[in-house]
Amino acid sequence: MIRKNFFIFVLSICSWAISADISFYGRLELNAAYENGNTTGLWTSTVLPKADTMQGRTTLSAARTRLGFNISDTSKSELEATGRFEADFAGSSDFGNYNGSDKFRLRQSYGSVKFKNIGLTFLIGQTDNLMAPYDPPSVNPGSLAGVGNMGNRVPQIRLTQVLGPVDISVAATHDRVRDGNDHRPPSSPGVQGRLGLKLPAAWAGEKANIATGITGHYAKEESAEQNDKHREKRGPASWSLGLDLSLPVISILTFTGEFFMGQNLRNYDASLGLHLLSNKYPDDPNYDNILEHGIQSIGGWGAIEIKFPADFSGATGIGMEVLDDGSVISVKPVAKPGDDKPKSNMFAFANLGYNFTSTTKLTFEYLRLASSYPNRIGEEPIGTRKGEPVFALNGPKVDSGNLSRYELNFRYNFK
Repeated sequence: MIRKNFFIFVLSICSWAISADISFYGRLELNAAYENGNTTGLWTSTVLPKADTMQGRTTLSAARTRLGFNISDTSKSELEATGRFEADFAGSSDFGNYNGSDKFRLRQSYGSVKFKNIGLTFLIGQTDNLMAPYDPPSVNPGSLAGVGNMGNRVPQIRLTQVLGPVDISVAATHDRVRDGNDHRPPSSPGVQGRLGLKLPAAWAGEKANIATGITGHYAKEESAEQNDKHREKRGPASWSLGLDLSLPVISILTFTGEFFMGQNLRNYDASLGLHLLSNKYPDDPNYDNILEHGIQSIGGWGAIEIKFPADFSGATGIGMEVLDDGSVISVKPVAKPGDDKPKSNMFAFANLGYNFTSTTKLTFEYLRLASSYPNRIGEEPIGTRKGEPVFALNGPKVDSGNLSRYELNFRYNFK
C-alpha cells in the first residue's frame, strides 16, 4: 500500500511538472577587487581603525555565481501558481571563500498562488523581507549591508492584497534568535508589513512607474526556553520603521533610496552588525540603557542610475548608518585589534558598466568606506552601580577607519 501511494504521489508530481512552465536562469559572476586596507571580513563594510595604514589586499571570488528556476502554472484561468528556487555559493564571507566552494547558500525557495479576480496573493517559503525592497546599484558582493542598507531573506508566510495602485503586504516570519541563545527558537514569529503605492511616470517613458512604500516589523528575539536564567537580562524586541522610493527622473535617469530607523536589527543586515549579549560588556557605561532600549540606529542610502549611449551605464550613491548615543558600545582601555565596535558606517561609490551583449556586462567601481569609533572605557571608575564600578567613555581615543575599494565585476546572465 505504501509503495502504491508513493507511486501515485510521484506520478502526480510528474503530471503537474509537465503541465507547468519551468524556466531556468542564472548568472556567472567574478568579482576582482583591490582594497588599500582591511575591513572586519571579506565582504563586510565595517572598516578597522587606521585601515588605510595596513597592508592592502587583492581578492578574486566567483561565489556570487547564481543558479535558479521559475515555475508557473496558469492551467486555471482564475488562478496563477508560481514558484522560485535560487541559490549561490556565497554562504560564507570569511577570507577562505575565494573560489566560491566554501558554502552553498539558499537564497529563494517559495511558492505562491495569485487569485486574479480579487488581487490577492498567498506566498509561503523563503524570500526577501518586506522591509527595504531595494539594493544600492553597486557591484559590492555584500550589497553594502550594515552600512545603510537593510535587507536579507527569511522563511515566511505572506499575504499581499492589490487595490488599484496600492498594495498591502503582511508576513509572519521566522524570528532568528540572537547569538548565545543556544539556537532555541523564539516563542512567536516575527511580523512584517508594507504599504506600497505605484503610479505611472509618463514623463519618463510609457512603462515607467514611480513606486514608494512604508514598511515596518516587530520580532521578540527571545528564547522560548522558560527556564533560561538570563531571560530577564536580555534586551528588548527588534523593530523597524522604513521608507523606500524608486523615482524615474527622466527616461535615462532613476533615483532609488531607502530610509530606516529601529533597534536590534542585526538579523536584518543593520545595527552595524552588532548584537549585545547580556553578559558581554558589563562595564560599559551604556549597559543599562542598551538592556532597556536595545541597540538603536538610523540609516539609509540614495543612488542615481543612468543609461549612457553606446551600451554604457553608470551609478553613484551614498549611504550610512549611525548608532544612537545611548547604544554606542565601547571596550576597556587595553583591547586587541578588532575588539573596538563602530558607532557609524558610511559609504560612497561610483561605477561605470559596459554591455558587450544583452547578457554580458563588465563593470568597474570605486567604493569608499568609512567607520568611526567611540573612545574606549576609562581606566578609573566614575562611580558605582549596584555595588559594581561604573566607567565612562573617557579612555583612549580610537582612530576612524577609511578604505578605498577598486572592483572589477564580470557577469554573464542566462535564461
